[in-house]
Amino acid sequence: MKDIIREKLIMETTDIQEINMKAAEALNELMEYVFCGKKPNSEEKDIPPAEEISKEDRSNNMILKTIVQNYEDKLNEIISDSDKFYLVNAGRMNHGKSSLLNSLTGKIDDFFEVQDKRTTVKNKTYQYNENIYFIDTPGLNANDNDDQEAIKAYKKANIILFVHNLSVGDIRKEEVRDIKTIISCFNNIDNLVDKFVLVLTGKDAIQSKDDLNNIKNKVLLDIKNETGLTGFKVFAVSNTTYKNGLKNNKSKLIEHSGIKLLHEYIDSFIMASNSEIQDRICERIDLETEKVKNKLQLLKEERTEKLKKQEKVINEFKSRINDILSSRFYIIECANDRLNRCMDEISSLKG
Repeated sequence: MKDIIREKLIMETTDIQEINMKAAEALNELMEYVFCGKKPNSEEKDIPPAEEISKEDRSNNMILKTIVQNYEDKLNEIISDSDKFYLVNAGRMNHGKSSLLNSLTGKIDDFFEVQDKRTTVKNKTYQYNENIYFIDTPGLNANDNDDQEAIKAYKKANIILFVHNLSVGDIRKEEVRDIKTIISCFNNIDNLVDKFVLVLTGKDAIQSKDDLNNIKNKVLLDIKNETGLTGFKVFAVSNTTYKNGLKNNKSKLIEHSGIKLLHEYIDSFIMASNSEIQDRICERIDLETEKVKNKLQLLKEERTEKLKKQEKVINEFKSRINDILSSRFYIIECANDRLNRCMDEISSLKG
């Protein structure tokens, strides 16, 4: 009988010890997570350890400082451009972008490099006069670096000359993508219409006015249908004819090239654009501000999500410990009852 009672006492003690061990393990796991950064045995994936949260706080502060500093630098750059006028070309490689700007300089010698292969990989700037600048951009979709270079110029452009070579015929889907990229650099498409000029190069290779008009009308229709952009100015030019007229002092060739007509439009646009320049400055500031707001919102959402995951893990710990403690109290209560019965049995044996 004494042996049976002894076994019961051992069993009760063992149960209590097991519960104590489970509680201790859970508490230890929680302490390791909070203070040592050791990940818990949780169903939740990718839980950031507590020490990583602290590191991340410092990292986020650095990111915030960088975002704010970049924003301030960008605003200073935009404000410094407030008295400048930027004429920027755009379009595919080998469509005559660089040649067009060379023609617009009015110089016989070329400032912008012209070759059949890709030569423009960085924005190249020509100071036309005190505050007017021509920017030759890389063709889009050659590579990401070229694209970013071109986009930087589009964002500060006061007027954009989009160049399409008439010998190509219809506008290509790649050119449609380019125009959409340009549109994305402005707050809305209406802000671009007055600043966007379609320049059709290579008109000397087109046999008749009818052929030229047919190509032009088809290009305009495709741009409207594919991008929604319409109502902008269109000029047909020949850089080759202009250069020949300039070199040989042939005024009729210069007139026939279409460059003079385009230049007159640009001059009148510049004269009338002082208030528009200020509007463009405000628009660029709005765009940069919106970009910063989006970055900060994304940072906030990422931080909130990680904190939610951490909170979920801690709540899991709480639940585990509460369950263990509840079991412990129940087993202790049962053990007390059994011990009391054992004591009664021992007393009866003594009697």
